[in-house]
Amino acid sequence: MQITELETQRLSALRRIASGTLRLKWLRDATRFERAACRYGLALKAGFKQDQPRFPKGAPNGPGRWSGGPGTSGSGGAGGKAPSEEPPEEKPPTSRERTSILKEVARRIQRTGETIVAVAKMGTWIVTYSAHINAYNDPPKSLEELQRGASTPAAGYDIHHIVEQTPAERDGFSRDVIDGPDNLVRVPRLKHQEINGWYQRPNADYGWQTPREYLSGRNWEVRRSVGLQALKIHGVLKP
Repeated sequence: MQITELETQRLSALRRIASGTLRLKWLRDATRFERAACRYGLALKAGFKQDQPRFPKGAPNGPGRWSGGPGTSGSGGAGGKAPSEEPPEEKPPTSRERTSILKEVARRIQRTGETIVAVAKMGTWIVTYSAHINAYNDPPKSLEELQRGASTPAAGYDIHHIVEQTPAERDGFSRDVIDGPDNLVRVPRLKHQEINGWYQRPNADYGWQTPREYLSGRNWEVRRSVGLQALKIHGVLKP
């Protein structure tokens, strides 16, 4: 059946509409994510101090909001500006938001030398994840150290398979090999989540396939080599 020029034009118009709709949905989702990031992450990045005074109840700037310090009107402070929002005291509702903030806290502690207790005063829920934060700042270890750790689970850590277990099992590798001590390492939980995400993102090193797609059907040695590289990229394994 031949397609007329009019039908071709209609199809082209429909494709443009569909493309525009997808773009709008993407922008909507991006806006939602940005708002959530600002809500829960802005206070951490702004460098709030736990002992910074707040305006008293009944103040025109609103009770509980941060003042610029003693003797200030609230529009000034360090750098002439005062934060416009309180630090995030409530626990974020999703695991993704919590993970993002915890990693930011860990990086901040590593950068500034602050203690978890000091940072946690910005949001009391953070202190319950102190093991995750401490583990995230672990220095890279040797493969032997990571493998020894797999025999002693600890708070803030996960047992990680160097060769991903589900894809390997799907491709016919036995559980004895997959769960063997040579394939198990103990890694910080937040780094474990980063590694899992890395396996799912297109990567130029693998022809713009995801590492997981690239490894499908490949032998154990190739899978292990990529798994070790992932540990190095994320600062878990020494180069």
